[in-house]
Amino acid sequence: MNLLKSRHILNIFCLFIIYYLIHHLLFGRFNIQNYLIYKYEKRMYEDFNYQLEHNLMMVNKDIYALHYQFDDMVDEVTKRKYSFPIDGEVLIKLD
Repeated sequence: MNLLKSRHILNIFCLFIIYYLIHHLLFGRFNIQNYLIYKYEKRMYEDFNYQLEHNLMMVNKDIYALHYQFDDMVDEVTKRKYSFPIDGEVLIKLD
């Protein structure tokens, strides 16, 4: 009856749980490799989504500026399109 002591049953149960966790860690559907790939893909998706939202916001501002003909905003749009200075424009370089 030594085998049926509660201490032995608890140890066997803990060993079974440890074996189960190690098995699924190495051979399961969501192992370490899949976790790292998922984490990388999530970060790439968030970066792409942020860039897309930022570009969409910039396009909306450009459309708004062109529609209402705001001089300063139209000037910014043309400077973004043609980055070289226009004749007679003074540039100040700040360090």
